[in-house]
Amino acid sequence: MNTDVIDKILGVSGGISWVVSYVFYRLYRSRTETARQVRNIPIWEPGEDLHIHLSKEGNLAYAAVEGVVKELNRTLHSHYGNSEGVIMQSQLIEHKSQRVNGFWSEVKKVIRDTTEYVPFALKPGKGNISDRHLVEVLDPGQAARLKDELETTHDKFEPHKSSFVQIGIDRLFGEVTKGLQETEKMLLTGTSIIGVGKVFLERGQIKMGPPDDSSRTYILTKMRLSELVRHYEAQSSLYKIIAILSALIGGGIVSIIVWRQTKAWWERRKQRILFEDIRRTMADAAERRRSQNTGRDRSNEEVEIENACVVCLTNERQVVALNCGHISLCADCAEALPMPKKCPVCRAPVERFMPIFNA
Repeated sequence: MNTDVIDKILGVSGGISWVVSYVFYRLYRSRTETARQVRNIPIWEPGEDLHIHLSKEGNLAYAAVEGVVKELNRTLHSHYGNSEGVIMQSQLIEHKSQRVNGFWSEVKKVIRDTTEYVPFALKPGKGNISDRHLVEVLDPGQAARLKDELETTHDKFEPHKSSFVQIGIDRLFGEVTKGLQETEKMLLTGTSIIGVGKVFLERGQIKMGPPDDSSRTYILTKMRLSELVRHYEAQSSLYKIIAILSALIGGGIVSIIVWRQTKAWWERRKQRILFEDIRRTMADAAERRRSQNTGRDRSNEEVEIENACVVCLTNERQVVALNCGHISLCADCAEALPMPKKCPVCRAPVERFMPIFNA
């Protein structure tokens, strides 16, 4: 492969490694900051105390509220049972096996993926309170981790029915349909969750929504606060390791590029010095021949035809390629050969050139 092509591939690979390192570094910083913020935030329970605090002290820019999901106005009903909830995600996924480069791999194609939301609030786990003290949850679709916390209320896989002939044809063409998987997940009413975000009063009603500071993460989760902190710390450690490894790989690739370029520069410098010496030697030899006048019988044109460089067909053959021993090039063409240099006659690698002298 051409040296320039290799260097370009290495350069692109190094750039990709640095980009990956930067992305995971940002993720590491984000998860670390989220873990730090969540660890230090106050935890409130929906109720009169929270309402009084907000009335006196104003909004809570970033706080946690722990409560139980309660529907507002209406609920969502499962299509496959008696479950009721406030968020429902339905998916229909086609499972296939595809042959790629001789290997079979599992492929999933999402045919349908819908999520429905209805207004809901958080209430305390025990006791009854007025609707005025409920914490209404705003924009749950923007919350992190919420979809990971949904409970599966339906999961059915329907195998694809086909004849042996059809299966044989599908395998011949490299794509076999295995079946359809239909799932339904819900955030059920009565589920205990923690919300982390901005808590404020609006027309006397307590509400929770995304923080005004975009560096803070809006979270709805069934985890306890300590578990949530450990979760983000674990993610932070993983992203840190990936960022460091990517940076090391990128640095290694850059070091290889620098080494290759330095080596190529040094080789070019050695070649330049070598051919300067060859030209100087050839010039001295030509001057001695002119002064001694050997008295050849052949014409200059005949000499040029017999001894012309096989590349430029103009200059006299002046150097011998070692180790193959072919005498076919002038000094200019020998120097101009691309690296690594090869004999134009036999294509053997050339270790060095030596000048020749015509008597």
